[in-house]
Amino acid sequence: MRSAGATRAGPGTRGASVFRKASARKSAAARRRASASAERASPRPDDVLEEILKTIRTAREANTNPDFFELLGVQVGTDPTAIRSSYRERMRVAHPDVAGSEGHEACVVLNEAYATLMDDELREAYQVERVFGAGVRGLRDAQDLPSDIGAALRRTPYTGEPLSKVVGRGHFASKIETDEQAAKACFVDEITCIGCGQCSTYASGTFRNEQDNGRARVFGQWFSTEDEIQEAIDMCPVDCIHWVPKEQLAPLEYVMQHVLRERLDVGLMRSGRGQHRLKDVFVKTSQFMKVLRGRD
Repeated sequence: MRSAGATRAGPGTRGASVFRKASARKSAAARRRASASAERASPRPDDVLEEILKTIRTAREANTNPDFFELLGVQVGTDPTAIRSSYRERMRVAHPDVAGSEGHEACVVLNEAYATLMDDELREAYQVERVFGAGVRGLRDAQDLPSDIGAALRRTPYTGEPLSKVVGRGHFASKIETDEQAAKACFVDEITCIGCGQCSTYASGTFRNEQDNGRARVFGQWFSTEDEIQEAIDMCPVDCIHWVPKEQLAPLEYVMQHVLRERLDVGLMRSGRGQHRLKDVFVKTSQFMKVLRGRD
């Protein structure tokens, strides 16, 4: 029995109570996700040092240089601020006062990696060598070729960086959760695209449609979840969206935007006309990489 002063909760009061409970549940779920994400993004110091030393020693055994991006825990295209932050975190873990002689070994190489990636000219040169190896005949030689590839290199030098936005795995915008995801990237064959807009609807963080022709392009790598990106791929009516190994992303995007510049009118594409004029971006990218490696 209610006391005399008690009032019966009306529909509005009950609704507010339900809303508060639902909000509390959502907040708790969000905190759990944030906590799990923080745990994934913040590996233990011992694991970080072990990863650094493994990268250095594996490269030494193979008589090659360690991957500077891997050493600093960043990806190609990561902005200097994020590189600096990652470098400082790793130096704290690897400092000789903390890690002893193994830390000294790690710090020497970390300093070299940091100095290279923070200098624009050194970073560009390193990225090209990283992609094409020490046997690259040089961009200057490739620029002199009387071909569409040579013409593209004269107009826009190739830097080895992706043209879509790339952020580190720990960045707030990144939806990468596994090593398998980190090893791949998303690429749109703009020549085949008919500008339907499906991809930018299902994964708006990742895809944008160009204003001049309506075709899709990847705006940011992993700015959407894998499920969202896969749904966009599955819904594409012409199968123009592809998962590719991340090391192939930069040359594919360069060839797509700077070598194969011709685009058929979207209306022609949708009507099925002009197909004989379409070029295969994957074939052309293979040719592009052979040219830069100095092979005919």
